[in-house]
Amino acid sequence: MQISAPLPHVDLTEAQWGLLAELVTAPLHDPGSSLADAEAAVARGIDPGQVQRDEPLLSWLKLIERREDRLAATVLGAAVHYRRLCESSERRLSEVARLAEAHETTAPHLALAVRRLAQGAVTFDEALSGAARRPA
Repeated sequence: MQISAPLPHVDLTEAQWGLLAELVTAPLHDPGSSLADAEAAVARGIDPGQVQRDEPLLSWLKLIERREDRLAATVLGAAVHYRRLCESSERRLSEVARLAEAHETTAPHLALAVRRLAQGAVTFDEALSGAARRPA
């Protein structure tokens, strides 16, 4: 069994996170190599100049790599990207649970349904139908 090291914590700018997300989705031809490649980057919502500024750091961090004339996310880059998405989802779910808790006295049935849905104790349809009111 292979034991792997924990994922490093990475502080990136929003533009760097955006570039990493795009490269996880699909490799990108180097926008600095031709006008057509620059236009293709712009079509994906990527600033070619920002790519040129961010590539050295993201490469140094081993989050992206150059494969021939393309930039692509590394396995580490994809893992860091998906961990960030997971953490963001966890924060949002926590906020939903806190909202339900804040309204427990004014809308107890809704608060209970939201909490049980967030915990995975009921499905969305069950929560809507009122099944969440019944204790497990």
